[in-house]
Amino acid sequence: CNFIGQNFRLLIKMELNYVPVDKRSRDLYYHKLYNMRKELSVSLQSKITDEHLRELTISLLDGTVFEIVKELEEIQQLNERSLLNRRMKVVGEHKMKRMNMIKHHKEEDINTKPHNLQLIKTRQEKELSELDAKLSEELKVTDQKIILELDQVATEQQSTLQQAAVPFFKVTNNPLDIQIQIHFLNFIQRLSHEFSQ
Repeated sequence: CNFIGQNFRLLIKMELNYVPVDKRSRDLYYHKLYNMRKELSVSLQSKITDEHLRELTISLLDGTVFEIVKELEEIQQLNERSLLNRRMKVVGEHKMKRMNMIKHHKEEDINTKPHNLQLIKTRQEKELSELDAKLSEELKVTDQKIILELDQVATEQQSTLQQAAVPFFKVTNNPLDIQIQIHFLNFIQRLSHEFSQ
C-alpha cells in the first residue's frame, strides 16, 4: 500500500510539473545538458544522474528559470559592486589616515631639535605600527561583514531556485552540493546564451 501511495504521489507530482512543449526542444536541452555534464570530473558526473538532467530540462522548458537566473545574476553583480565600493572606501580612508600621520610626523621632524630626533623617530614608528595594526583589524572586520553579506545573497539565491523547482537547489553549506549548484547555474547560463542568439 505504501509503494502504491508513493507512486501515486509521484504521478501527481509529475502531472503538476508537466509543461506541454514540443519533444524537439526537450530533447535538444537534454542533449546539451548531457554533453555539458561530460565536461565535469568523473566524480561530479556520477553525482548528476540522467534523472537530474531530465528534471533540469523540464524546469527550463517554459523559460522562467532562465529569467530567474538572469535576474539573480544582475542582483548579485549590483551587490558585489556595492560591497567592493564599500571596501574600497574603507581602504581609501585608511590610506588617508596613514598619509596624514606620515605628514604630521614629517612636520614634527622639521620642528624637532637634533638631539631629540631619535626619540621622536622611535615614538613615530610605534605610532605608525599601532595605526597599521588598527587599520588592518578594521579592514578584517569589514571583509568579514562583506563575506557574511555574500553568504546571505547565496542563501537567498539557493532558496529562490529551490522554490523554482530547479534540481539540486536547496539552502546548504555543503561544499559538494554548492559545487553542483554552481555547475547547474553554469549550464543554465550557457543554454540561455546559446538559445537567446
